[in-house]
Amino acid sequence: MKRLKFLLVLVCLSILVSCDKDNDDLDKPVLEARELNKIIMEGEWRVSEYEIDGIDETARFEDYLFLFETSNNLSANSSLENIQGSWRVNIDSGGEFDSYKDVDFHIFFEPSEKLADLSHNYNVVSATNDLVKLELEGPENGTSLLVSFSKN
Repeated sequence: MKRLKFLLVLVCLSILVSCDKDNDDLDKPVLEARELNKIIMEGEWRVSEYEIDGIDETARFEDYLFLFETSNNLSANSSLENIQGSWRVNIDSGGEFDSYKDVDFHIFFEPSEKLADLSHNYNVVSATNDLVKLELEGPENGTSLLVSFSKN
């Protein structure tokens, strides 16, 4: 009986000791999504790369500064206009063409707006404090789109 009590106390102690309060048990995509949210909301950004099927069309967006605000508001400002949209970062749990968890970056502008071509659900290729690279591959039609935002 003493041995059983001792084993029970030992198991309870090992459970208590093994519990920690750090984030090492969170999925990597969860941590990446949190970090990207923090990065993108700091400062103004420019489109530094916009490439469709290998054709560089970055110049279409050179006049705009993008501000990714709280509550998922997105402002694109140029000397001529201010266009409002929305954005969000989330974790994609995979699908037919993408079976693994990854971080997605969603941009939305009204279809009638000049910046509607930016409206997509992108995969995040990389993100640093100064550069966010996004990619969209359309397996249904073979189109590829690369978009990079650089901090202004």
